[in-house]
Amino acid sequence: MKINHRVFWVVAACAVVLFIVINRSAHYSSSNAKWTIGILQTASHPALDAARDGFIAQVKKELGKDVDFEIRNGLGSINSIYALAQQFHAKSSITGIFAIATPAAQAMISVEKEKPIFIAAVSVSPELGIVFEESNICGASDMINVKAEIKALKALLPDAKIVGIVFSSAETNSVAMSKVMITELEAAGLEPYSVGIASEADMEPAVMSALRKVDVLLAPTDNTVANTITLIADLADRAHKPLIVSDNMLVKYGALMARGVDYYASGVLAGISAVQVLTGSKKPFELPIVQAESKYIYINKQVMEKLGITIPASIKSDVVLVDSE
Repeated sequence: MKINHRVFWVVAACAVVLFIVINRSAHYSSSNAKWTIGILQTASHPALDAARDGFIAQVKKELGKDVDFEIRNGLGSINSIYALAQQFHAKSSITGIFAIATPAAQAMISVEKEKPIFIAAVSVSPELGIVFEESNICGASDMINVKAEIKALKALLPDAKIVGIVFSSAETNSVAMSKVMITELEAAGLEPYSVGIASEADMEPAVMSALRKVDVLLAPTDNTVANTITLIADLADRAHKPLIVSDNMLVKYGALMARGVDYYASGVLAGISAVQVLTGSKKPFELPIVQAESKYIYINKQVMEKLGITIPASIKSDVVLVDSE
């Protein structure tokens, strides 16, 4: 039989490529790690990415090569988040789950009753009526000090009277925190104006309308706000109105100020809890939901100068100046 040498070499090359792919896949799946943590992230934005990175760094620091991670991102889709939660629940190789932000935490808690669930970027607080009492949950809360945030707002913007609260009406934490903000604003002698957003598509018209009625915009920790921060900041800039956020990382994207939490540090705290549970030194129910909070006030230098704002002496020692990205 006459052999077509050209065909032979093509087939041989394909066989080599297939061999490499198979061996790479086998190597990836033949990890000798003692634990495998499934990470379920609600969406991608700087705060949630930072919480994930802080968690991974802390767990790897303590457990090294004994731990692997399977990372899944729901990309903001509730259906996807719940489907991924079911997958982690059904997969026997998953030792524990790290749920990032409220939708991911709610999805995991609804299906997983045995494996430990570690949480971060969730505003767990009796003040908000959000308390997880399941015995397999521990981690870090991102509940901010709302009273301190309003106090900083008043110090920085003494002439402000009407404050628009921008939040997602689809996010449990955001709705609850907006109510706390209303209470604290009224207690501080300021008039709250609620701007509830049903979806990202509603953000621009709702914010544009609100900016004609308020002196300043204020946002709780909110995934929809984080995903559209450059849009909100741009609209506020065009209206020459300040934007106050509750996520320190968003200041560099055009917000004037934040007195919130450090999400990387929040991930680290959740990682510390995870290590204690995985190594058997603690059960999840023996660990409190810890609080990641910063006393610092982050102010965008360029936005401050553009708005002609001066930092008052009463808060100057707590201020960290941030440059726009």
